[in-house]
Amino acid sequence: MIILIFIISLSGCQGTLNKQSAIDTSSDKDGSFPVTVTDDLGRKVTLETEPQRIVSLAPSNTEILFFLGLGDRVVGDTKYCDYPEEAKLLTKVGGFDDPSLEIVVSLKPDLVVATDRHQQMIKGLEDAGLKVVVLSSNSMEGIFNNIRLVGRAAGVEKTANDLTKGLQDRVDKVSQKIGEIPENQRPTVYYEMWYQPFMSVGKESLIGQIIETAGGTSITDDFAEEYPQISEEVIVEKNPEVMIHSYGHGEDISSDEITARKGWNGISFVKNNRIYSIESDLLTLPGPRIVDGLEKMAECLYPEKFKSTSSGS
Repeated sequence: MIILIFIISLSGCQGTLNKQSAIDTSSDKDGSFPVTVTDDLGRKVTLETEPQRIVSLAPSNTEILFFLGLGDRVVGDTKYCDYPEEAKLLTKVGGFDDPSLEIVVSLKPDLVVATDRHQQMIKGLEDAGLKVVVLSSNSMEGIFNNIRLVGRAAGVEKTANDLTKGLQDRVDKVSQKIGEIPENQRPTVYYEMWYQPFMSVGKESLIGQIIETAGGTSITDDFAEEYPQISEEVIVEKNPEVMIHSYGHGEDISSDEITARKGWNGISFVKNNRIYSIESDLLTLPGPRIVDGLEKMAECLYPEKFKSTSSGS
């Protein structure tokens, strides 16, 4: 359970806000400063000059910055920022939930990219004269908006637009293939987020949206909770065709351990050996690799259509 909460917190997508990040169009041309952006907390932030020293307070933010080619400007990130490899070498400002205000200020950043989980810290950062942009998204559309938002704030708007278009093209390619599949032929899916107790994902969660976009029907779509607990009896009764799991951060179990669970031998995904594992960061971190997660999900659900390289756990 502790690891489950840890994984969810790292995703940075548990805020209750539904606002999408917005980009003001007050500047005359791409790359001109000052620039004013509106972040996911509805805060208008004006950057007088193009930021050259950036601190990231979340793994997903770090991935966005490197994706945009801004890695050489990132001077600090958290101890959980491990992708790409270069991110491991940066000055660590602390953990995800407890970054050090003192360390961040000492790095003299001209931009701090935070999440909605850092609201208590924002005032201290701003009192120190730092510019803070807050990202918080629980949808693929919101993630793409945030990539464009960071690109705008950092003076690489055209790059952000081009790269985001590439991501959207990949999503569209998956959607086009899925569109060819009749609704009654789409597999039912049990996504296991955790197993002590059994926990899955609701339809409005980021992972739930990925399952739907990849052409699956989650057996927990009808749960109101974002991350509902589910009984073994319900799993057995619903008899899903595919099981996906991604416990993450070194915590894993084999497909043999899953199939050996008492009473599970009659479930479709056990009988047909359709148990798959997807790296947790590809499904939980609201950054550019979320599209990799979508493609992996589609490969697991339709190996024949997506020329799967995925394999059982």
